[in-house]
Amino acid sequence: MANYMKSEFYRILHEKTIYLLTFVIMGLAVFVNVVLYLFSTLTPQFRYGTVRFVFGLLITDMQFFYIGALLVVMFLSSDEYKNGVLKNAVAGGIGRTQIFLGKCIVYGLTAAGSAAVILAGFIVSAQILLGGNSATPLDSVYPLQMMLTGTVANLPFSLASVVLTVTLCQFFQKESQVSILWLTVISLIPMTVRMLGYKIPICARIAEWMPWNFMSTQVKVMFSDPQMEALWMHPQGFLKCIIVGVIGIVLFGAAGIIGFRKKDIP
Repeated sequence: MANYMKSEFYRILHEKTIYLLTFVIMGLAVFVNVVLYLFSTLTPQFRYGTVRFVFGLLITDMQFFYIGALLVVMFLSSDEYKNGVLKNAVAGGIGRTQIFLGKCIVYGLTAAGSAAVILAGFIVSAQILLGGNSATPLDSVYPLQMMLTGTVANLPFSLASVVLTVTLCQFFQKESQVSILWLTVISLIPMTVRMLGYKIPICARIAEWMPWNFMSTQVKVMFSDPQMEALWMHPQGFLKCIIVGVIGIVLFGAAGIIGFRKKDIP
């Protein structure tokens, strides 16, 4: 498995895909800060050109990390069937379970590295462009702390998103199919269970443990006043994020290993 992982890292690091994806997303994040800076400079009464506001955007949409994991895996694995990467690995005597686990580890580390670069660019540009607009130091320190804590809390389920996407990519070669199924598992099913929970108590309890749901309902940032609240800022909520992430990794990983063992590789 180590040799397979080395070959995958070599392939990824010597292609332009991950670099382009990382800098495009980081460019969009920096662009948001630039736009807010220009608005706050040209329009003195503009209230949203602050670090607190821009960090609050990510705090209330931590699902971006799940989506980012999806994009990384899809882009990196888009040519593996075309280039015969999987077929050559199997023919070389590497077990299918080792290939699957190696792929999840490599893509997970790559996605984490990409996210770290994007987050660093986002934070630095926000502090440079918008840091001077905070009324008090707390306006920037606490949102930054909340955002970084949320990033750590959501890391396990972001890795679960990597594992799910790797699993789906083993069975479906079209990005559209992978995207639709990923959206169904990560978002549509949880929202459906939450709606059923209004009538069925057991569904309500299940819905409370689905990340897409509790990230939507247990995170609150009021841009008109200092109120900010997120479940991961409390020990029980932080632990909940970790537990759900680990469960997701195990479930999606088990499905991927079982399915990959039975799959015919073209």
